[in-house]
Amino acid sequence: MKLEFEEYRARTIVNIHKHVDGPWFWDKYSAKPYVGCRSGCEFCYLRGSHYLGKRHPDTFDNLIQVKTNAVELLRKQLSRLERDVIVSGDWQQPAEDRYRLSRKMLEVVLDLAFPLLIIERSPFLTRDLDLLVEINRKSWVGVIYSISNLDPTLKHAFEPHSPAVRRRLDAMERLSSAGILIGTSLIPIIPFSGDDKHHLEEVIRATVDHGGSFVVAAGMTMQGVQAERTLEAARRFDPALEISWRELYSWGKNAQLNYATPRAYTAELGLMVRELCSRHGLRDRMPRYLPPGPLAINKRIAEQLFLKTYELELQLAQAYRIWAYRKAAWTVDELPISIEDLYKSQGEPALLALPGIGKRMCKEIIEKFGEYS
Repeated sequence: MKLEFEEYRARTIVNIHKHVDGPWFWDKYSAKPYVGCRSGCEFCYLRGSHYLGKRHPDTFDNLIQVKTNAVELLRKQLSRLERDVIVSGDWQQPAEDRYRLSRKMLEVVLDLAFPLLIIERSPFLTRDLDLLVEINRKSWVGVIYSISNLDPTLKHAFEPHSPAVRRRLDAMERLSSAGILIGTSLIPIIPFSGDDKHHLEEVIRATVDHGGSFVVAAGMTMQGVQAERTLEAARRFDPALEISWRELYSWGKNAQLNYATPRAYTAELGLMVRELCSRHGLRDRMPRYLPPGPLAINKRIAEQLFLKTYELELQLAQAYRIWAYRKAAWTVDELPISIEDLYKSQGEPALLALPGIGKRMCKEIIEKFGEYS
């Protein structure tokens, strides 16, 4: 498959999320120098999303658009933003061999002292270990390697062009040895092929063995073009798999495809991963970066509220309970002053006046002051 590069000057590069991505990756910003991905995994949701703009989905892995002004844009935009975690860079080869934009973006992140999160499949990231160590010393770095499974037959079927899993694990070990927080994104877990205890535990054990401290796991989403490609890959791998998936996602013959797996299946998967992580001494959530200063307590309390939403998801709780914690977490996380100082100066009524904070939530927050002060 011939690879083409298309250079252009982007108008913007930093995506600002409305809310922090809790309780998953905890990032507030993202910035990528390339559009398209050489790995071209069949299950990648980006192929059919707005990510490609007006491009045809089939160009996802053979046309890499290069933001030639990525570095100057990143410096300009980050210098105007409040410091928070940014997902940045893209170490896919041969794009990064040729343009080296990701390394230059790391230099900007270092200069401006932003905490950095990297979610990668590429072992080429270790090229920039020196800069990652410096950023980690100055602010914070977390690295998550995407590994959906260790089964070579599944990799060949669903991500045949991605870097070898063993090379990713070796890269994890090098980064961990340098003192960088390392974990695994066990996403997506492939239904009825990679979702049994054996496949899950293989990845979890490999994470431990290569210096990882957490695993974040989720099932496989199915939508539009990506769903069509994933189904085709499933048919080639095992024709019976498509039938099982159609039942799992509740697809009738002519029905619109459900985007996600049923809540009960998702919760069962999450509980299985949690039990396996606990067995091997890992967390099943990524620890959050906490900034220095008076707002750290807001971030810590918000972290606990976000984690509560995940607990409730695993318990198959009613949606209104989950949303109550989520909205409270957003309020606390985005409060511009210390919530503890607010309570000490104005009392409980000041907390009850905040959006999404009722009496029960207020009591939970007050109880946490003693834990985190």
